[in-house]
Amino acid sequence: MEEKGAVLFRPVVDGNPNEDNWNIVELESRRQLRRAVNTLIDLSNRPLVTTSEIQAQLQQYTAIFGSLFARQLIRLLRSDEQQTRQSAVWLLTLVEDEAAIALLKQMSQNSQLSRSVRLSAALALAGKGATVEAAAEQRHKRLYAIS
Repeated sequence: MEEKGAVLFRPVVDGNPNEDNWNIVELESRRQLRRAVNTLIDLSNRPLVTTSEIQAQLQQYTAIFGSLFARQLIRLLRSDEQQTRQSAVWLLTLVEDEAAIALLKQMSQNSQLSRSVRLSAALALAGKGATVEAAAEQRHKRLYAIS
């Protein structure tokens, strides 16, 4: 163990540069991130919690964790539980993170993933208005001014 350092735990690397080197502070941060995402998923499944309350929590967690929060929600799309996937899709439509759109597009087109995971990613994209059809609709939309 090292004295007065944050590096209390390091896995054996065996000379592989692609291997993750995690310290205790990073592991605790990841645990807090997973806990925050699970709390938000639980809140979204409660019938008496309003959308504005969930949006406030979502903004708070996004401010704390940044784009890692959206990435963790995207990981939940691979869940075997349908309710968890549905909640993650709904929360992803509310998250404003441009990096999430690229990840969702990649996931929706990955034929190695199950159909339900690809559909969930596509549904999240549609909810964010980031599909090809939504982009085409924005280009053809005409605005008229009445004077």
